[in-house]
Parts: sequence; C-alpha cells; structure tokens
Amino acid sequence: MAQEALVKFFSKEGFLNKKGLGLVLGLAVLIIASFMPETADITHQGIMVIGVLLFAVCLWVCGTFPVGVTGILALVMAVVVGAADYKMAFGGFSASVVFYVIAIFSLPALLAKTQWGVRLVARLFKLTGDSSSKLILAFMIGAGLISTVMSDVPAAVLFMGIAYVVLRAADCQPGKSNLGKCMMIAIPIAAVIGGVVTPAGSSFNVLAMGLLQQATGQTISFLDWILVGLPIAVMCIPLCWISIVKILKPEPLEKVAFDALREKAAEAGKPTTYEIRALVMILALPVLWILGSWFPILNVTTVAIIGLAIMFIPGVNLLTWDEFSKAVPWTIILMMGSVLSIGGMFSASGADKFITNLFMSSGVTSLDFTLFLLVTVIFVYLLHTIAPVGAAILSLFLPILIGVCAAVGVSAAVPTMLLAFIVAGNFLLPVNPTLIVTYGEGYYTFGDMFKAGVIPAIIFCVTMVLWVPFMCGVLGL
Repeated sequence: MAQEALVKFFSKEGFLNKKGLGLVLGLAVLIIASFMPETADITHQGIMVIGVLLFAVCLWVCGTFPVGVTGILALVMAVVVGAADYKMAFGGFSASVVFYVIAIFSLPALLAKTQWGVRLVARLFKLTGDSSSKLILAFMIGAGLISTVMSDVPAAVLFMGIAYVVLRAADCQPGKSNLGKCMMIAIPIAAVIGGVVTPAGSSFNVLAMGLLQQATGQTISFLDWILVGLPIAVMCIPLCWISIVKILKPEPLEKVAFDALREKAAEAGKPTTYEIRALVMILALPVLWILGSWFPILNVTTVAIIGLAIMFIPGVNLLTWDEFSKAVPWTIILMMGSVLSIGGMFSASGADKFITNLFMSSGVTSLDFTLFLLVTVIFVYLLHTIAPVGAAILSLFLPILIGVCAAVGVSAAVPTMLLAFIVAGNFLLPVNPTLIVTYGEGYYTFGDMFKAGVIPAIIFCVTMVLWVPFMCGVLGL
C-alpha cells in the first residue's frame, strides 16, 4: 500500500511530477538563499534577489503554474523573503515597454480583419510551393528584413499575425503542431538576428553607441554598422533555419490547406475601403518607428499608443475593444512585467555587479583574446537568458570590456557591437520581449524553445566572435 502511494506520488498524475518538482526546487533555492550569509561583495538582499530569480526560472522551466501566475508569485515571494518592498517588486509594470507591447498587438488584430495576410501568403506560396520548410525560411527572411529598420518586437508581431493565416488554414493546433512550433520560434529568432544589421534595428544598438561615445568619443557610422552586421544576418538566418526545421521537423502542409489559401486569396478580390485604411495604419506605424531613430519625439511607445487610440476614433473604427483585448496575451504581459521587475531588483540590490565582478575576477582575462571574447559572450548570453536586463548588462560590461580591449590594442567598437547584439535577445528561453510575444500563443513550451534554440544560439555567438573583430579591423574602426 505504501509502495503504491509512493509510486503514485512520483507519477505523472501525482504531486512530484515535473510540475511539482519545479515547486520543490524553487522553494529549496529560496530556503538555501535565506541561510547564506552576506559578504563584502554582496548583501543579503542581493542573495535573495538571485534566489527569487532562480525560483521563477525553476517554475517557468517545469511549467508548474501558468507563466503569468509564476511571474507575479515570484514578485510576492520577493517581498516575503525581504528582497524588495511592494513598490520595487512591481515596479517593472510601470515600464513603457509593457504598454508598448500591449499596444502593438493591435496590428495582428487589425491584420486578422483583412485579407492582406491571405494575399501575402498566397504570393509566398508562389516562391515556396507547398513546402512547409521553405515557407518557414520565407517568414524568417521577411521578419529579419523588417527588423533591420524597426524594433524586433513589432517585426515579430507583424509576421506572427501573418503566420496565423497559414496555421489556421492548416488547422495547426497549439502544443501539437510542429509547424506551429517552428513558425513561432523561428520568427522571433529571425527578428533578433535582423536587428543586428543597422543601428535602427534595436534600441540597444543606439544605447551601446551612446555608451561608446561617452567612454571614448568614438562613433560608428550607419554604413559601417551595416557592413559589420549584415553578413552576420546573411550567415545566421539560413543556418538557424536549417537547425530549427531539422530539430522540430515541421509537418508538411496538406494540399487541402494549400489550395484553400490560394482560393481564398483569389476570392479576396480588390481591397475594400476598410482594408486600405487598415493597410495605411499597418504601414504608418513602422514608418514612424523607423523615423524615431532620428526624431526622439517619435518614441516607439508613444507612436504605438497614439496609433492604438486612432484605431478607436469615431469614423475610423478600425477595431473594437473586444477585438483588441482578445488579441492581447494578457498572461504574457504579466510575465513581461514580472521579468522587468526582477531585473530592476537585480540591479538595485547590486546582484548584477556581484556576478559581473565574479566573472571578471575568475582569470578569464588571461585567456587568448579570441577565447576570452567567446567565453565572455557565452557568459553574458547565459546571464541575459535568465536576467533579461539588457541596459544594465550593457552599462556594466561595456566599460570593463572597452578597458580590456584597449590594453591589447583592439578597437572599442568590437565589444560595443558584440554586447549590443547579445542583449537584443536570445534563443534559449522565452523570457525576453521578442520571444515572449510568440510564446503566449501556446504553440511551444520552454523545453521546445531550449531544444530548438541551443544550436542557433551557438551559431549566433560563434559567428559574432569570429566576424566582428575581423571586420572592425578591416574597416579601421
């Protein structure tokens, strides 16, 4: 009887299955952290912040609770264990990026009310045929191209909206369809890679250039940045595509779905007045976001929210509130606010400085320079995976790396571009804004993301470390 109860306890239906194990591990981390003494390098508060972060990671990876519940539970636990007060614990929800992401979900909602997605997919089919693998490559190239001139998040959201057309026509069920997994993982990865191509591709590119100029007086021209970044995207997108489709093996598109989409496109006919107005809005927002690279008043959040408001103006009536609210993955908004809050606690407690100093004092600077860059890039990449606080990571690591590079006669442009590319996003866990937006649709899990993202992450990191120093030297940066 006891043996049967024990077996049930550890079974798939019992408490200590994968989900229960996540809770046990998370609580164990918090208990261990609470007994660790503070040192001259880190306060007890900093230790508890790291404990709260690992608590959340355990629950997210094991899928113990819905991702949004885990996020806000981690913030409450931060208050309980003394890592922060309520104001700091929930401070991430006041960040403008949260409202920016909420607002841009108006674009896929608007796209879904028109036939533009169907028309575009029908044109893509002329290039890809009914090959699901080729279609994924086409979506990756499209998302990468758009992301070169606008932030990664809206680029991913736009192509996610178009991907729905295919996934719904092919009856790809969330959590079951490998095609759905591939699409929703490949699109944000391509958007992140595309963001390295130009300074306008990511806000972190602009921030990194600002820090470089502040520290050394050096600047990187728009053209020079493209000459360094474009080859990385050209190399990485096809390689990452091959890795993703080989690992996840998307199912082929059924001929019925293929024919249905072509017929639907043929039936769409000429664009209606509503569709033309919707297209103007869909195109206007990206144009304004691009212009925001030169005109600060066109801040991405400001543009997104004003654009959202315009859609509801009487006489415009592009969306209803119900249509918009159903399009926003509110559980992912909770997760995003939670991640930003934990990141804020990470910086305020000094935990980020502790980890940075620990790494730099480990003897890594005595390695061969290329190996030093590779180890540093991998470390920062992994740190950013669990603590996606890009601005903090840039401000901590860049001055140190500029000093190391200066000592060996290497241009400060090298660490500037490497760090900017890393903190734009990562491919291991969906906890940064670009990946969060597709994770919320339920097509893939944390495990799926990790399995499909490991090789793309390695490709991305190794390509950057080998290419950026070489090309910076060629250009004389």
